[in-house]
Parts: sequence; C-alpha cells; structure tokens
Amino acid sequence: MVSAYKDSVDQFIGYFRDQINSIASVTVPMYRKILYATALDPLARAAFGNIGHHQRFVRLINTLTSWKARNRVSLPQLNLGLRDAKRGRYRLYREVSRRLNHWPPADIIRVDASPTEAELLPFASTDEEKVITSCRYPELLYTYRNNLIHEFREPGYGIEMSSDTDNAYYASMIDGPWELVFPVGFFATTCEQAVSNLHTYLLNHQINPYTRFQFGSLWRA
Repeated sequence: MVSAYKDSVDQFIGYFRDQINSIASVTVPMYRKILYATALDPLARAAFGNIGHHQRFVRLINTLTSWKARNRVSLPQLNLGLRDAKRGRYRLYREVSRRLNHWPPADIIRVDASPTEAELLPFASTDEEKVITSCRYPELLYTYRNNLIHEFREPGYGIEMSSDTDNAYYASMIDGPWELVFPVGFFATTCEQAVSNLHTYLLNHQINPYTRFQFGSLWRA
C-alpha cells in the first residue's frame, strides 16, 4: 500500500539527506559532530513525536539504527559509576574489574566487545541495575550529544585516532583510564542509517513528519 504521505516523507527525507551531505564538507571534526548530533533530534521527533528529548533520542538509536553495540554496556563507565555510587566493594564491581583487567593496556578496544546488560544483571543488586542501564551505549551517546550541543565540548579525554572509522572505541595511555571515543565517522554513519530507516518507518506507519513541527511566521505559539 502506498502511503498517503509519500510526497511529504520524500521531501522531508530529501531535505535531511542534503543537509548530511553538506555536513560532510565541514573540516573540523568536533563541528561536524555537533551538526550530526543536532540533526538526530528532529529525526527522532519526526518518528516519535513530543515524548521528550532523552526518550526519543534513545529510541531512535535503538530502533532506527543498526548499531551492534546499542544493547551493550560500557565497562569503564560502569566501573566509574559504581565507584561514584559507593558500590565499589560489591559483587558487580568485582566482576566489572575482573573483565577490565583482561583488556590489553594501551590498546584500542572496540565497543562491540562490551558485555550486554543481560550478562551483567546476575551480578547486580536492585540498586545497581539503574547504574547498569545508565551505562548502556545509547545513554552514553545521549550524554555525549548533550555535551557537544550544550557545552561545546566532548566529554572525557579520549583522542580521536582516525576520522574515517565508524566504530566507537576505547583508548588508553599506559596506566591511564580507558576513554570512550565516538569518532566523527560514527556520527556520520548513525545519521545516514537514521535517515534511511526513518524513511521506511514513516511510510509504514503512515506518518506525515511535518505534523510533528510548527511552521509559519509566528515563532511562539
């Protein structure tokens, strides 16, 4: 069945494809990340409406991208989060530390090697379950996005080794903490996937994306 909103969907998606092509010409990697991160929110809004920035951003990553690590948990961030929550003496922290001790020092670790939430929950108390959830990669990407847009900086102290990789990773100096890096290529791939999958999503769900936004000369309703 052809969507009644096909022309509107095609126009909306075409606009964002043009913008993403333009972003690719920006030379400063952080500026490109800011622009990609900014573009993700209206894409999420078109799909899911006004359900809140955080919820729709995470839902976009979970449903409209093919990021393999979206169901996985960051061990270094969980390690830090448990310490911050004063849970550094308990079973989950010991398991996280054990796994981290197997990471080769001063190496590059891809996030795809991270454990799933289901793998870690058997070690967690009820209070620790929310710490695990907060360290899932879509949640961390949302934090990264907020730092870029609202603070004009990237969180942590990770160094981007290459601008052409589309896979997030960890890097560490010898005896230093593991730093999570979302390279600019990752943002480009995520936006491209989101736009492509959003096109299908809008057509299948009979959604006119323009109804999610306010247009006209009046700026404030």
